[in-house]
Amino acid sequence: MSTDAAAESTPRPGLAALTEDGWRHARRIALASVAGLATAKLLGWPYGAFFAFYPIVLVGLVPALNVRAVLQFVASSAAGIAIANVLVLLAQLSPVLATLLFFAVAARCFRMMALDRGFLFHALTILSTSLLVHLATYSQIVPRELYTAHVLATLLSVLFSTIVYIWLPERRVLPARIVDQTPALIRHRMLLGAICATASYVAFQVVDLSDSLSAQAASVLVLFPMTLAGGRWAACTRVAGTLLGSAYVLAMQLLLYTHVTRVLLLLPLYAAGVTLFATLHVRENSGSAVGLSAATAVAVLVGQLRPSADLYGISLYRFVSVLVAVCTMLLCIYLTHAVLNRFEATRIPTT
Repeated sequence: MSTDAAAESTPRPGLAALTEDGWRHARRIALASVAGLATAKLLGWPYGAFFAFYPIVLVGLVPALNVRAVLQFVASSAAGIAIANVLVLLAQLSPVLATLLFFAVAARCFRMMALDRGFLFHALTILSTSLLVHLATYSQIVPRELYTAHVLATLLSVLFSTIVYIWLPERRVLPARIVDQTPALIRHRMLLGAICATASYVAFQVVDLSDSLSAQAASVLVLFPMTLAGGRWAACTRVAGTLLGSAYVLAMQLLLYTHVTRVLLLLPLYAAGVTLFATLHVRENSGSAVGLSAATAVAVLVGQLRPSADLYGISLYRFVSVLVAVCTMLLCIYLTHAVLNRFEATRIPTT
């Protein structure tokens, strides 16, 4: 698996046996995420979900960390902040122009992803842009604090990921991916991703959903396969993973009860959950499937935890909001796919 591994859209049925190298990979994911979460919690930094979430994404999708992957990861953070800031300012003048700009950015990102050029950079750019612009438009959010937390989370993710790679280096020989696509398929994937991502952007700008960060992320993540068949697979695995992750966090609260915000008690259970789901992710060997979805669900829920938070209500709301967002996006993918297949320039076989 390379830095472009997230581009894989064909599911692989069944679970592979857990090898020693796979177990090393799972431990790298867990250790990097626990280090990020512990840093945010112990220092009292806001947006702890970023610090727990981004190491899982970086280490989970990039088993062989290299300079190219690090540069793409850091650059995507800077690009996401810059684009989100422009979109927020432009939306105050003309929401239509902001929507057109978002579509242009999404079209560029999905085109490069369809061409398999800098997949990690473009995928994370559209994801971070969607998340940041969604949060930054609410009056209770201070944009400077949001962007600062995002930058710190990105840099710490790189730092912790580098440390765990040095400690537990990747020893597997990873196969190269071969991409052979027709111009019609490239155009179809680009427009499918751009149209549906823009629809998600508009929906989350129009409807007051300030607590639906997970739903916003899920609505973008299911687009990364850029096909109808891949979208169906991504939707099913995202919902299943979110359900597993939410259930685990609820079990954590039942066990810890009133001590759930005590960091020294919380971290071991968090580490156990992320390790469990990271192991599932490695055994699936299918990119962002059930295991990675569950791990990110745990990271976001625990990262957003505050002393007065009710994890029962939050977990239920997270699962329902993700389910609604994913099902709605799947319908959007189906309709967009059907329309694009009416034109010769963007027609591909229906699977």
